[in-house]
Amino acid sequence: MSPLAQSLVAELRERPRHFGELVEAHMEAPWRDFLRAWGEVRAADVLERDDAGRYLIRAEGSAP
Repeated sequence: MSPLAQSLVAELRERPRHFGELVEAHMEAPWRDFLRAWGEVRAADVLERDDAGRYLIRAEGSAP
């Protein structure tokens, strides 16, 4: 996983976030690089969404 993708995962482990919050936190990254990293996170099959639509990292051992 790329450093940017690892950073996204770490942020989502801290607390749930909307996609826009993640984008705003990484405005220094080229859009294409950000989307690639987001694709890596999605492909890792670790994301869930809460009732407010925010993304979070699924707890280890819980079903997808």
